[in-house]
Order: sequence, then structure tokens, then C-alpha cells
Amino acid sequence: MKNNIIYIFCALFIQNVFAQKPQTPTPSEIYFKIEKLNVLASAMYIAAHPDDENTRLITYLTHHDKAYTNYLSLTRGNGGQNLISNELGTDLGVIRTNELWNARNIDGGKQFFSTADDFGFSKHPKEAFSKWDKDLLLKQMVYMIRKEQPDVIVNRFDHRTEGTTHGHHTASAQLSKLAFNLANDKNYKGLSQENAEIWQPKRLFFNVSWFFFGSKQAFDKADKSKYIPLNIGVFYNQLGKNNQEIASLSRSQHQSQGFGDMSSRGEEIDYVELVDGDALKSSNLFEGIDTSWNRIKGGNKIQPLVTQLIKEYDFKDPSKSINLLTKIYSEIDKLPETIWKTRKQNEVRELIKNCAGLFLDITTNEPYTTPNENVDVKVEVANRSNQNIVIKDVTINNKKKSVGKSLADQEVYYDYFQTKFTNQDYTNFKFIDNFNDFKNQFNSSIKNEIGLEVNGVYLSYTLPIQYHYKDVVKGEIYKPFHVVPAVSVQFKQPVYISNSNKNQNVSVVLSNYSDVEIDGKIIINKNEDTEISKKIREKVPNLVSLVLFSDETTFNLKPNEKNKEIIINKDFTEGKYFVGHNNGLSIVGTSGETKWVDYNHIPLNYYLKDSEAKVVSFNKSVLKKSKIGYIVGAGDEIPQVLKDVGYNVDFINLETIKSEDLSKYETIIVGIRAFNTESSLKTKNRLLFDYVKNGGTVITQYQTNGNLQTEEIAPYKLSIGRTRITDENAVVQFINPNETVLNKPFKITQENFKNWVQEQGLYYADEFAGEFQPVFTSHDFDEKDTNGALLIAKHGKGHYIYTGLSFFRQLPAGNTGALELFINLIELKNE
Repeated sequence: MKNNIIYIFCALFIQNVFAQKPQTPTPSEIYFKIEKLNVLASAMYIAAHPDDENTRLITYLTHHDKAYTNYLSLTRGNGGQNLISNELGTDLGVIRTNELWNARNIDGGKQFFSTADDFGFSKHPKEAFSKWDKDLLLKQMVYMIRKEQPDVIVNRFDHRTEGTTHGHHTASAQLSKLAFNLANDKNYKGLSQENAEIWQPKRLFFNVSWFFFGSKQAFDKADKSKYIPLNIGVFYNQLGKNNQEIASLSRSQHQSQGFGDMSSRGEEIDYVELVDGDALKSSNLFEGIDTSWNRIKGGNKIQPLVTQLIKEYDFKDPSKSINLLTKIYSEIDKLPETIWKTRKQNEVRELIKNCAGLFLDITTNEPYTTPNENVDVKVEVANRSNQNIVIKDVTINNKKKSVGKSLADQEVYYDYFQTKFTNQDYTNFKFIDNFNDFKNQFNSSIKNEIGLEVNGVYLSYTLPIQYHYKDVVKGEIYKPFHVVPAVSVQFKQPVYISNSNKNQNVSVVLSNYSDVEIDGKIIINKNEDTEISKKIREKVPNLVSLVLFSDETTFNLKPNEKNKEIIINKDFTEGKYFVGHNNGLSIVGTSGETKWVDYNHIPLNYYLKDSEAKVVSFNKSVLKKSKIGYIVGAGDEIPQVLKDVGYNVDFINLETIKSEDLSKYETIIVGIRAFNTESSLKTKNRLLFDYVKNGGTVITQYQTNGNLQTEEIAPYKLSIGRTRITDENAVVQFINPNETVLNKPFKITQENFKNWVQEQGLYYADEFAGEFQPVFTSHDFDEKDTNGALLIAKHGKGHYIYTGLSFFRQLPAGNTGALELFINLIELKNE
């Protein structure tokens, strides 16, 4: 038995290993890759978020131009919305990061990120740069350009249109415009870790699209004389697919954003505008750029060999190309070190594997392990060609084993290893703020490789260890294999509502991922920024946290025991609490919360996070209503908060609900985007209106103005605009301070709008009938007042409320001011 005290990592990590069965491409697909060997062109696409990218153009660059193409997304999208679950923030960033990787696997591009945080919508690049470190992001972008050496750069957005689109969008283009020339400035001091030569791309483009003109009709009428047309409606014979068909599959990976796409065929024109660099006489973005092997010193010897390879390729027996491929590999190996040498050797190495029909696999029958536990690993190598293949060595977890086994046609080699992993490689890269990993690559120090010899040429193939098993319904399944901390500890809820002068029950959930029994202590600390702590911090500037409260509770976990709940009853006063916070020190086998992100369309992931909860004091005696009905939309965590406050909350099934069923509820709440996601509201909206007419209260939270299931979201005219207040601390002006909703049961003041997170609200109403009464006005800096954030209409005996205020963020974050206002809406009395 081993004893552990639960600690946690302060830094945020994520692990991802792509899980898929080893694939062998068809002879036509192999030929397509061989043709690409003779093209040494490179492009970089730049935007702000996952899903910003134009997959049609990326597919065109990778397939038609056969260019090495990467997409640099400044953020991972963690500040956006989520249409497939209620997970937001970091969880959403993990989802969208993986959706991007899925997309690139389809369209052929590579994916990179900067360290910019997606803090939510911004109206102007100045706002973006007020929260981002502009100099750091510029250095990162310059580094990427110098490292990746693109011939052309394409911006998704226009650097000249400040204030007309998301501030992140314009900021990405402005950074790109600066980096385009700075990358070639030897006097520009880059990142301290930088090891890349200066580089000047030849051209910088802006990828024009109809949505910059407001509509397709307006774009059709626009003067396009300064734009360069690209016919992206190409059919790729070897692949049997149109450019748009590949691009739509790529686009459809962004499931969390509702970007499922329809494919198309035939001619389709995309446009780019030259922003900087050499002028063009044609629609070839690489015009005048030597994209042949001649661009590398000594590369003129390679070009004829690849041309011969293309000419002699046998679609019936691709293995006949192996001899020439190994010769090409050896010739490339003689070239001076350049990025193209690395890229092309990687391509040839993969082609040799494909042409030989090689099956390379490293698997385990366990989904995860913990540090210092034994793991059984299986290695499989199958030669499915008449080419003699020699297995020289196998490396598992950095330990190399010499093999020296020759494989004939259809011969299969198996080997078995037992290994242990240590804690330093729980994960492969930090999620947001680690420079070394911001590029997206897995920089794990763990190596798992299979070394082969083909025609006297040594080739090493790096593979992930994958969890391999049989599902009785689906058959053979591959999933990522993970190394996780032995124990995960977390608060059951992010917010606890506490009655004054009473001890609070706080639930802590523990899971044991190891095969041994574990005894330990749960440590709960409270950190506060009080006046006393601020003075101490001034004297001790390196102090990470100041513990003002500490509690220890012992626990026992059986081997592999999961989700054990321990209830701790203490005097938890209002504030923020951490489980096992130890100022970032990591202990073998211990952590805070191991947070799993599990969806069918992306690999199973986990990341390690601080487990924290907020205790909020709240006088539940003010509640007069009891039963609440909730219509779930895109998903949020408000129902749980309302249950904690003391309400009985039912989820309403729109498919079966009848008018008489609604009468039991004292208030009905419509979740975010429900009118976008729930088709039943096309007809069941009338039930809500009748419910209000008969004396009920309906609170409809924000809905987007696009793709509404019905325009009738209220009993009176109400049109949703795109107005939002991005300043979470924007001052409000109450139109009628004596209004009931501002006074009962809580007195609402300016204090209620302090310490909000990310934004004050979004998708405010821009046009509404006179029956609606706005409650307050507010505005972002240097903008006019808007009054569509909170509207209340009397309808019959009841009230219908529309609000764009971001309660879905504030209540789960434990914002007392927002909670009091929301309670006032719920408790609004009807006649």
C-alpha cells in the first residue's frame, strides 16, 4: 500500500495522441503523393480561431498546388460557444483543438497555434491587444514564418477594416502584415529560444469572401478587378473527389460550432487580394517562385529521379518503386540541412512504407497507466511486399532493443515489452502558455520507434502507443493510450451556495487510476486577495498563494476505485477554495483533477487542471417560488446553480409537453440557443406564449439571429441583432430604478454588474414592440447606449422576458450580483 497526499499542478496541460488503425493508401493515393515529391512550394494560412480557416483554399493549396501548407490559428477557441455540450472554457478549447487536427488530417494541411488566449468576442483589435501581449504574439508569428519558410502567406481577414468584424480577426491580419517583412529583418530580435534564419515570403494575400460584403448578392455585384480569381472546383482523378468534397469533410469536423458542410462540384471561384510582395500576372500564387528541386543546393540530382519514379510507377504493384525511392532518400540525405530536406525525407520515408504495404503497430491492452506501474506493450510489423525488410531495432519508452530480423513477403513479426512511465510525461504539451509547444507539436521526451533497413537504407518510424481492443458491436477499436496521475481529486461542483451562519457541505470526488490501494489526505486551502494578503504580497513578491484556511481529511481508495464522493462539512465562508493546491509543485502519482474530454468525433483526451470551487453566501429564505421548468438549448450549467439555490428544476421535454403540463411551473426558463437548436419550438412556442398569458413567467436567454427555428420567439415582435457588450465591467444605467425587477427580492445596483467574466452580454434585441420595456442601457467604450439587454413584456396575466445578459457564464462562475438579478427575474410576480 502506498500513501499519497493529493496535490495539484497549477499549470494547465493537455494530452492528445491521435488514435487510428494503421492505414495503407491505395495505389492511386500513393501516386498522388509521389507527384507531390517534385514540388517544393510552401504556404501559410493565418487567422484567429479554429473554424476561421477557408478549408476550400487550404485543400486547393495542398492538392492542386501540392504545396506544403499550414494553418496558424492564434487561439484554440476556448472563449467561444459550444453546440454539442455545455462544456466551455478550457474544455471547449480542447474540443476545438482536436477538431482542427481532424480537419487538417482531411485537407492535408498542418496545424499550428500561438499562445493567444481566446478571451471572447472583441469589437476592435485595440481591445484584443489590450488583453494580448502584442509583442510576444508578433515574435511568435515571425518565428513561425522563419521556421516554416512559406513562399506565400494568406490572411483570412483584412488588416484594414478595424471595428467591422471580431477584433481577434483583424488583429491576426495586422500581426501577419507586420510579421511578413519583420521575418526578413536581421535586426528584429525574435524569441530568446529562436533558432531560425531570417526569411522573406514572396507574397502576402487577403482571402476575400462574400461575407465581408454582407451578402452573396452584394459580393456578386462588387467590383472584383483587383482580386485574383482561383478556380477551386478541381477534380482530383487519383482521389476520385472534388476539391470542395474534401474541403466540406474538413469543414464538417467543427461540430462544436455547428459547421457541418454540404459538398459541391463544378467550377467555384475563390478570390485573394495581393496585400504585399511581388505582383502577379496570372492566378498562380507561386508565379516566379522556383518550386523545383533546384531551389536546394545539389537538388538538381533529385528532380530527374522523381520524374523517373513518376513515369515508371506501377499501379498494380507499387512495391516496384521501392528501389528508386530508397535511392532518392539516400540522395536527399547528402543535401545540406534545410527545411525542405527534412520535409522531403519524411515524405519519401512514408512512401516507402506505403509502397511496401508495411503494417507498423505499437499497442497495449490498457486504456491508461499511472507512473511507475508496469505496462505490457505489443509491437507488430508486417511486410506485405516482395521487398526484403530488415527490422533493425525497436525503441519503447526510450529503451532501444536490437532485433536484426529479416521479413519476407507476408511475414509478420511480433515482439513484447514491459515498461514503466514516469510522471514528467503525463502530458505532451501545455495548453496555452508554453512557448516550446505553442506550435502544436508533441514535444514529449518519450520515444517509441521501429527502425527498419530497406536496401541498405536505415529508416526510423515514430509511432504512438495505442490502446487496442475488440468491441463486440464495432469490432477492432484503436484509442489513445494515456499516462495519468494515480489519483484525481476534484470538487463535485464549481459553485456551492451557502446559507449564512451554517456549515456548508462540500463534496470532493476522488478517482484512483492505479492498481494499488491508496491512503492519503485531501487538502482544501482557501486563497483570498484581502487587504492583509495584498500587503504580504507586496513584501513577498514571489508568493504564489496565501493560505488563509486549510482543512485536511483522510481518505482510502481501493485499486481502480472511481468517483468516490467524500462530503466535508465545515464553516466554508464565502470565497474560492482549492483542493491540494501546492503552488505548482508536482508529486509523483498525484495531481488535482484529471479532466477527460470524450466525444465520438475526436480522440479521447485529458488535461490536468486546478480543482477549485467557489462558496457563495446566499439567503435562500427570500425565495417564494419553488418549481422551475427548464428548456435546454445548446447546453449550460444554470439548472444546477438553481437547484443549489433551492429551486426544484425540471427539464422540459418539448416532444411530449402539453399546455396543461406547463401550468405546474411557476417560471419557465429557455436555455441559450434553444430557438436555434430545438425544432419543436417551431410549434411549441405557442405553448410558452399561452403559459405566459395564463399567468406564468418565461425567461428566454440569448438566441443567435442566424438559423432560428422560428422568427416568433416572443408573443410580440422581437428581433435579435448582433449587438453585444464585450466589456464585462461596462456601466449600466437603470431606466426606471423603481422597477420591481430591480428591487425584489434583491435591490439591484451597479455593484451587481461588477466582476463579471468575459462579457456583459450578447445578441441583444435590436427591434422590439412597445409592449417590451427595457430595464437598463449600457455600452462599450466609445459606442452609443444600447437598451436590448433585458426586456420585460406584460402578456395577459404573466411576463415574457428576453435577456442577452451572459448569465450562462456568470452563474456557474459564482457571481453573486448576476445571481441576484436572475433570481429577481424568476421571482417576478404575476397577476
